[in-house]
Amino acid sequence: MQRRTPALMAAIRKFNKYCDMLVTLSDPTANIPLPQHLKTDFSLLRDDPYLMEDVWVHPSTEAAPPWLTDAKVRKGIRAMLKIDRCMEEYRRLGIKADNLCRWFGRELAAIELSIQTAVGE
Repeated sequence: MQRRTPALMAAIRKFNKYCDMLVTLSDPTANIPLPQHLKTDFSLLRDDPYLMEDVWVHPSTEAAPPWLTDAKVRKGIRAMLKIDRCMEEYRRLGIKADNLCRWFGRELAAIELSIQTAVGE
């Protein structure tokens, strides 16, 4: 990461300059949401919602979709995705617990069988 920091910083600065140019060139009546500046701190950039945001690049006569303009909708979408990931993890852990119980049952049965055969001899 250290070797790539200068190149990443240059790319972020270039992107931010393009954002400034778009602001000066844009027509407010076109109803085109513009990209936001990216943070230059890498630890903050990872959680920056604007990093992976999809923006429209052509004029639209319709209102922009809520996921694009409303921060609460984007936050709700991220929350739903987090809930989905938690449910996936819950199911995966349930499968692991079932497999562990099966393995423990087989081991316990093998021990009981060996004890019974040893006592019988």
